[in-house]
Amino acid sequence: MWVLVVVLLATVTGCQTQRIVCSPTDYTGCVVDEVRVTGNKAVPDSEFTSRMATAATGGSFEGVPLIGAIDTLTVQYERFDRFVLDRDLERVARIYRAKGYYDAVVRAGRVRRIDEHKPGNPDMSNTRLLVEIVVEEGEPVRVEKVNVSYQDQLRVDDPLLPLALLRARSVLGKDDIFTEEAYEAARNSIARTLTDRGYAYATVQPSANIDIKNRKATVTYTVALGPKCTFGKVSIVGLGGLPEWQVRPALGIEENEPYSTDTLENAQVALAELGVFGSISVEPVLDRNAQPLATKVPIMVRVQVAPLGTVRLGGGIELGDQVAARGIAGWQHRNATGALDRFSIDGRVRALAYPWRISTIGSTEGRVEFVPEFGVRVQYTLPFPGDPRAQLFAQSSVSYGIKQNHDPPDVLAEGQPVPVEILLEHSQGYQRKFFFSRLLLSLSHNLSFSNPFNLYFEESAASRILISYIDVYGQLDLRKNDANKYDRVRPTKGVMISTDVQVAGFIFGGDADDVRLKPEMRWYASLAKGFVLAGRVAMGFLYTNGYGFTLDDNLETAPLLCPGQEDPNVRDACRQQQQSPTVSKDVAILTKRGFFSGGPTSNRGYGFNEISPQRVVDDNGIKLLDPESVGGRTLWEASIEFRFPIRGSWTGTTFIDASDVTRGFGELRIDHPHISTGFGVNYETPVGPLRLDLGVRVPYLQVIGVSEVENCTNDTTGPEWNCPDYIVDEGEATDIFGLPMALSIAIGNAF
Repeated sequence: MWVLVVVLLATVTGCQTQRIVCSPTDYTGCVVDEVRVTGNKAVPDSEFTSRMATAATGGSFEGVPLIGAIDTLTVQYERFDRFVLDRDLERVARIYRAKGYYDAVVRAGRVRRIDEHKPGNPDMSNTRLLVEIVVEEGEPVRVEKVNVSYQDQLRVDDPLLPLALLRARSVLGKDDIFTEEAYEAARNSIARTLTDRGYAYATVQPSANIDIKNRKATVTYTVALGPKCTFGKVSIVGLGGLPEWQVRPALGIEENEPYSTDTLENAQVALAELGVFGSISVEPVLDRNAQPLATKVPIMVRVQVAPLGTVRLGGGIELGDQVAARGIAGWQHRNATGALDRFSIDGRVRALAYPWRISTIGSTEGRVEFVPEFGVRVQYTLPFPGDPRAQLFAQSSVSYGIKQNHDPPDVLAEGQPVPVEILLEHSQGYQRKFFFSRLLLSLSHNLSFSNPFNLYFEESAASRILISYIDVYGQLDLRKNDANKYDRVRPTKGVMISTDVQVAGFIFGGDADDVRLKPEMRWYASLAKGFVLAGRVAMGFLYTNGYGFTLDDNLETAPLLCPGQEDPNVRDACRQQQQSPTVSKDVAILTKRGFFSGGPTSNRGYGFNEISPQRVVDDNGIKLLDPESVGGRTLWEASIEFRFPIRGSWTGTTFIDASDVTRGFGELRIDHPHISTGFGVNYETPVGPLRLDLGVRVPYLQVIGVSEVENCTNDTTGPEWNCPDYIVDEGEATDIFGLPMALSIAIGNAF
């Protein structure tokens, strides 16, 4: 709407371009259209353009009819100033010295007009300039030697200190390019090593002797140790009404214990994990003027309490494997009974256009059902008394909507039922974080009860399922951002390793007896500022006991549909088997406990759950127009992704995903990689990137050597069809405009 207003205003006032005051003699005041840096190999353009005052004009719509009025009123044109350019050249030279290139020569190559103009025409109103900066880098200065000297005697009670300092100073190594960043990083590394080992007053004085002629640098770090210290009294300021008996143990700082900066940072992270503080400061109180220096260091903790009660309201449109309008409302309190316990209740409503997805919106084929969905979830978390890094938790939810893990058909035929369910879930358990909250261990008991229906509570042949299982989960998260801070949302380096082990049934009761294992590893490498290479590998194994026979070809109890056979008795017997509650229940349990792949967080060339064994016949012996995904017993997934900046809050990704799900336990197929590749565009938001990904399935790489995967679901005509089994290994994947690809929109990185 605002665009139309801008266009109308510009049209009425007759504005075409901003008035330009431009000198024809030295181009002062002319618009800078482009700034170009040439000859720079060691330092990227972004290092200069982000610090220079001479910048290119950033208008996006200039010259476009009508829409160009947006630039007229909103864009601030960058003007050329020769004196500003001279200062920019000094900045560039300074950047090169900081990078170790002391011989670098930086000059303005040329400033010229790049607009169309006629010789002798005095009109300068449309003048556009190209500013070119030429760099001659030369050879860098390299480190010849790094020394560490001591102002006071090295402590004999810490024999490992020299080795620790040797590792610390290796940040700046022999023959490395001498950069100011590495020079300072080595100093900080040495200082941090000393304070971590109890030397609270330690100082490190750096000095460098640079031989520009020979391009060599000798670096010396002079260390003053001071006394070895212990923690003194810990004071906490700013708690307000929060319970100090819970906050103080979270710090993990005990009086008279050895002083360590690691312990202080661990305390700050632990307080942040409580989720009740808006700002946190944990600082030592050091009096460097005292004689002698105090060996017992007091600690001052200053906090500011964040709002404890929060109301959430929101809504939006969901586009992806489902198309829906949704709304959410919730309330939580972070100190419900005065013990830092957290209580929250959330409700959601959703109107789902079934079976539309992003690739079939507006399709006139078949019918569309608008399915109402709703759910309520209640959560309670209590920090363990005396050990708030450990938590007791309980969560219960009730929901009504489309069946969990259901893969909607491409077309909903007349009379075809819409599967919905009432789902009751409850979990309760204990979790604790260790090592700066990098290691999480959790033990919980979980219950899930599913009562399936057809839409609007019509009778359904599906079975009610109760699943009871113990879940043991462990996660080691060492992901960091560019600032070298631990960061789960926007990691650029490090690894995350997790393992989830579930044991269902047996002594825990329920309808499913199985053991489910899913390990996963994610890794990240920063190639340059803003450029990240990331990867993910996951496996899944499900050992079933007493169910899963519908996945097995060799069992006599496995139902096989043979409508093409001439013997009607065989066909009727087969159909009767498929109507049995045993088969229906078996499929229902597999749908809850089995593995699936495909979607915005796994294989992005496929829709949600499209990679898995497929059920091609319903319980009445009728071939399904679209196969239903049935969970498999073995899963593998692998992804690699390259992330790069575009402009401002916009970033891009290119990716390759591969995965497979099989019927058998431990059945790994390397000849069915289901490889997809594609690209994505992300917009950064406070809760993570808003992401749009387009994945394309590569021919000959879904099943190695096969251009297009053929399966029995391709034949939908005639009384006979080529499905020998009740379950097949491949189903029909989603297409967009007839092309083998999938489009998804999501919040947060794929991994």
